[in-house]
Amino acid sequence: MNIKLLAVIVILTLCLIFGFDNNSYGLNKISKDNISELKILKYLPQDNETFFISNTSFSKITNYIRNNYQTKEREKLVLIKNSILAYLGIDLGTNKLEDIYNNELVISTFDNKDKDDVLIIFKIKENKDIDDVLNLSNKIDQTDQLIKIFREKRLNYLKYIYRTNDNYILTSSNKNLILDALQSANISKKFEPKYNFYKEVLNNFKNEHNVLLSKNIKTNELLNNENYLQSKEDYLVTLFDLKEKNIILKSYLENYKKSLHTMYYEKIDKDKTLDDENYQISIYNDSINSNKYLENIEINSFEKAILNEFNEKLKNNLLLLISENNWVMIFDKSDLSLEDIKLLTDFNRNKLKNNNTIYTLYSKNILKKEEDIIKEFNYKKIFSVESDNLTFISNSLINDKEIILITKKFFNSRGNSHANYFLNKEINLKNLYFIQPKNISFLANYKYFFKNVIDLSITEFKAIIKQSIPEKTPIYYAETNLKIF
Repeated sequence: MNIKLLAVIVILTLCLIFGFDNNSYGLNKISKDNISELKILKYLPQDNETFFISNTSFSKITNYIRNNYQTKEREKLVLIKNSILAYLGIDLGTNKLEDIYNNELVISTFDNKDKDDVLIIFKIKENKDIDDVLNLSNKIDQTDQLIKIFREKRLNYLKYIYRTNDNYILTSSNKNLILDALQSANISKKFEPKYNFYKEVLNNFKNEHNVLLSKNIKTNELLNNENYLQSKEDYLVTLFDLKEKNIILKSYLENYKKSLHTMYYEKIDKDKTLDDENYQISIYNDSINSNKYLENIEINSFEKAILNEFNEKLKNNLLLLISENNWVMIFDKSDLSLEDIKLLTDFNRNKLKNNNTIYTLYSKNILKKEEDIIKEFNYKKIFSVESDNLTFISNSLINDKEIILITKKFFNSRGNSHANYFLNKEINLKNLYFIQPKNISFLANYKYFFKNVIDLSITEFKAIIKQSIPEKTPIYYAETNLKIF
């Protein structure tokens, strides 16, 4: 099993079971603990690819689980926890986790090592030691000494362990990662605070309790484009909220040398004007990727060809909305004329003007010969609405209420300063059947790993990406809702 996948599983599970207070977290909440000032950060090597950091207090978690989960669900969560600890080789014996763990945790993976190794660092309470964590038959606890873990005829991925004199446990499958962590701690003593640049990023989220930072942005389809050249200072920061039985992942593109639009992220417009219309797919300007979401839509090949032609001719300032088998597209009238759509040139047109709005019905019935038999072919009707400034095209007739709502959504997506952005995309997916979770690629593996224990499904994915000259790094925000059980 890929250990990086396991690391993500551990991260999610720890967030789920041990990572949340009763209230959900936001950017503006107040906390006494500053995650950017945790001493555990001094042990974090610079060359990590992804790391998760948590300072969540254990004291509130038991009550939360008891109040929000049924007995069978709680048993499954405990089973997941025990399974992961057993895989790692951690055996608490008669100890309870809350009696050992002292509210600081880091899990880190690395891209430039020979293997997919993971480094786990956590703080233990003063009266606890390595033997309380491993429960081996022979006592091995020693401070400031690298110890090899061996369990006869038992699985333990973690092969090495180290306890510092300030009660931090460093454990890994690769002893070099522990040595690197110790070297980082020595360097940070000499060059603090300049050396520990992670604090610069975390300081923007200092009141959070669970933060995932990743340099691995290659699998993110929205960010992986020709306009964005990732620098070594860029991180994708993901925060974890829990509301009832939903995990909400909120991701932000950040830079440790320059705080990227953090204030803007707080003011992102989460417009709900289309909720009543229940559009399951909303895509603004992502014409290259939007076609892939048509694969699971129950519309015929001709309609898909129409939408593809619009995407080819209109790269920007185009909004596509889909609800089950109904779709509508809206764009500026000055950007494209319907006369330029080749697939509609031989359709019959029936027009009706109402005030300053022109409604058009496109229809086409033809005869074809197949195997010496004459057959009638009926094409699905296409409808358009043209106002003074906007054009709507759809596979169903749009009423006045829908026109008002869709127009509002279009202008909200475009924004007042749309001309300033050469990159301005927005995507919102609300239906499990349509969502392609490539921006959170670990989910399929996570579901496979725990398929008989827990059901974790995406219920909504939304993302916004904007970039203007002369900015080299775009504004990026993504939100993923995961439903548990």
